Amino acid sequence: MRHGMSMKRLCALGTIALAISACSPDKKIDPSATSVKPVIQEVFKSSQTLNGTPIKYPDGKPELRLYRVEIPAGGTIPLHTHSAPMMVYVQGVESGSLLNTRVKPDGSEIKTVFKPGEAFVEGANEPHFVENVGEKPTVIWVTVASVEGMPTTQFID
Repeated sequence: MRHGMSMKRLCALGTIALAISACSPDKKIDPSATSVKPVIQEVFKSSQTLNGTPIKYPDGKPELRLYRVEIPAGGTIPLHTHSAPMMVYVQGVESGSLLNTRVKPDGSEIKTVFKPGEAFVEGANEPHFVENVGEKPTVIWVTVASVEGMPTTQFID
């Protein structure tokens, strides 16, 4: 045998190839095809905000924005609203969780913890604040469906 390939190894490879072809009789075996194809996985989708409000886009010239936000352990982004809806994704690796507190018109609060790899939609004009109550930084990725010239965040005193 050439290149040091033993008969046992050759038989093992032949058996594996035969098993693969038996499981997929309509497809030819091309080992390189599976290693170069992208894997597309839907992570999250929604047509409503955390409060259950249908998503509404602002009028104007559309502008998408993407932010990476790192909140240190114990850090808080104080009470605020947004003028446009945004999708928030808690980074799936090397990130802590995010505590989102939504403040209702009657002053009551709804608290939700989002773990790494989870996402949600924050609606326009829905007061809330977020905190990192863990021991390591929380990294979030925020996509804003806004319009040119519109501020992303308005803080509430």
